[in-house]
Amino acid sequence: MKRYPPLAMALHWLSASVMLWALLSGFALAARALPPALASTTASLNVALAALLIPFWLLRLGYRLCFRMPPPEGMAERDWRKAKLGHRALYALASLSLLSGVLMMERPIAVFGWFVLNAPLAAGVWTRGFAAIHFAVNLLLALAVVAHIAAVALHHRRGLPILQRMSPVRAPAAAVRPLRQK
Repeated sequence: MKRYPPLAMALHWLSASVMLWALLSGFALAARALPPALASTTASLNVALAALLIPFWLLRLGYRLCFRMPPPEGMAERDWRKAKLGHRALYALASLSLLSGVLMMERPIAVFGWFVLNAPLAAGVWTRGFAAIHFAVNLLLALAVVAHIAAVALHHRRGLPILQRMSPVRAPAAAVRPLRQK
């Protein structure tokens, strides 16, 4: 099975890790489910991680525009078209999440004490609007991520080890057989 290049794998797992953390903790913050001291630390951590992710995300977008992975052996053309559409949705939603996250900031963006970025807009109706957009986009992004993970699991269950293409570790051949026979 043809695997993704190491740069694609690294950018995928870096993005996935930061975005999963930001989504889960961001929804916990929005639900006010964290104690105040932890909420403050978590909010600062999310902002710093997202700010650091942006250049890697731009690299990932550029790389994705230049690199075309062929469909996995054994995947139906219809399924490959759906996978490409799903990936485009993930890229678009993640990009909108990062952009709206920056534009909603009403205070300087401190990145682990290494540097500080000024908020791009003055606090007010625009930042509140971008905060609403950010929340809505993140709901859609969370649904898209769940669908993405479910699709990978479904393909694996059907005997098509999609995850192996993005995994830096090669699984033994016996580990990639279908869970149930067709």
